[in-house]
Amino acid sequence: MKLRPLGSLRKSGPVQLAELPELRSAALRTSALRVLLALALAGTLAALIHVAGSAGSGRAAVFPQGTSTGVVALDMSASISGPVYARVASTLRGIVDANQSIGLVMFSDTAYSLLPPNSPPGALLQFIPYFTPIRYYGATPVFAQSPWDNFSGGTRVAAGLTEARQALERAHVTHGAILVVSDLDDASADQPALAAEAVLLRRDHIAVRIVPLFADPANLRYFAAFFGNDAFVDPSVFTHTAKHRTQSIAAAQPWALLAFGVLLVLLLAGNERWNGRLAFGAPA
Repeated sequence: MKLRPLGSLRKSGPVQLAELPELRSAALRTSALRVLLALALAGTLAALIHVAGSAGSGRAAVFPQGTSTGVVALDMSASISGPVYARVASTLRGIVDANQSIGLVMFSDTAYSLLPPNSPPGALLQFIPYFTPIRYYGATPVFAQSPWDNFSGGTRVAAGLTEARQALERAHVTHGAILVVSDLDDASADQPALAAEAVLLRRDHIAVRIVPLFADPANLRYFAAFFGNDAFVDPSVFTHTAKHRTQSIAAAQPWALLAFGVLLVLLLAGNERWNGRLAFGAPA
């Protein structure tokens, strides 16, 4: 092997690539594509998380379309006891099953709020045990003592409606509704206040729905005069038995969630296709 003299070695310049301008423009296109795909992936992922957050939630079928939240006005007068409790418990369970954000007002002679509007539906679960028998004496159900036993007295539905309406106003709810759960055995002295409250509810466009607890037909006609025959909710809406289960949820199919999921998969595939590392020697 013949060695060349050291002085014969000359420093050469950088190797010139004939297609460098084309490579530079391709690199710019790739960078721009990467940025666009990254933004699209981030936006799609954020939308997917937002839509998934409301997946499984619905509007309780007893509330009108477009209701954002509701308030249950629950009659706790002395006439609400014993077998009537079973219907109260099934009503509360139906709202929990519907995953409907809700508020809770209890009323008798007076009314007070227990849950503000937009409370999670699971907050109602703490009240259901008070309407569920703890044991039986023969065929007679026995219920645990409740915190509102001393509160029970006469029935003034207007007080419950007023407290529910004011609760919606305090929470700045614009598309709210009220679900009255009562035997409708309203005191005769409450009639002027009930008529005035019905006017205010119509003025504020607050829908009223009523679950009658074994109400007398005369009382049903009386409340229909204020709120219409379509205000009444068949209690079977909340019935859940082995042979009969009535759907108490009104919710759209999760097409948006599925669409965003498919879009996310397509974007990930596109990212791998166009932004993956080059494999030298791999076939084109």
